[in-house]
Amino acid sequence: MKKARKNWVGDSKDSCLSWMFFCLVACADSSLAAADANVAPIRFAPAAGVKASLLVHEHAVDISVTGARGEFRETVVVETEKNLKINLEDYNFDGHMDFSISHVDDGMGTYDVHQVYVYSVEQNRFVHLIPKCGDEFINLVVDKRSRTLLSSYVLNNRYMTCKMSTFVLSEQK
Repeated sequence: MKKARKNWVGDSKDSCLSWMFFCLVACADSSLAAADANVAPIRFAPAAGVKASLLVHEHAVDISVTGARGEFRETVVVETEKNLKINLEDYNFDGHMDFSISHVDDGMGTYDVHQVYVYSVEQNRFVHLIPKCGDEFINLVVDKRSRTLLSSYVLNNRYMTCKMSTFVLSEQK
């Protein structure tokens, strides 16, 4: 009769694998937190004489704008469990560099969600751009030739396309 051999964590291979998986996840989480502290800010000039800096954290982006008209700081919190990406583009076609914060959707990860921020010369800051259709920009495409933004939205469980050539800023809505 064979004696049952016990693993150091439990009495089956499954418990050993579970322990290894737990350790792997714990190490991954700590390395992500450590990597977050070492991320370099994204720097660009939205207009002549103006400097902008974007620092991406796990679920937020710190925005800093400095220029002759002073300094503006803001933190945008993004409700997602996915990684954030910054995209630089002139989203309202006014000649000033803007940006969007994007991430894949929290569901099945099948589409990109964008929050667009356009530079306001008058306010010396970035202002949130409101989509004309739906609640957010989904799978956003910038069509420079026709000077429009194309995005998707859902209406009655159907995907629709929204074409946007006039722009509404968050404080104007």
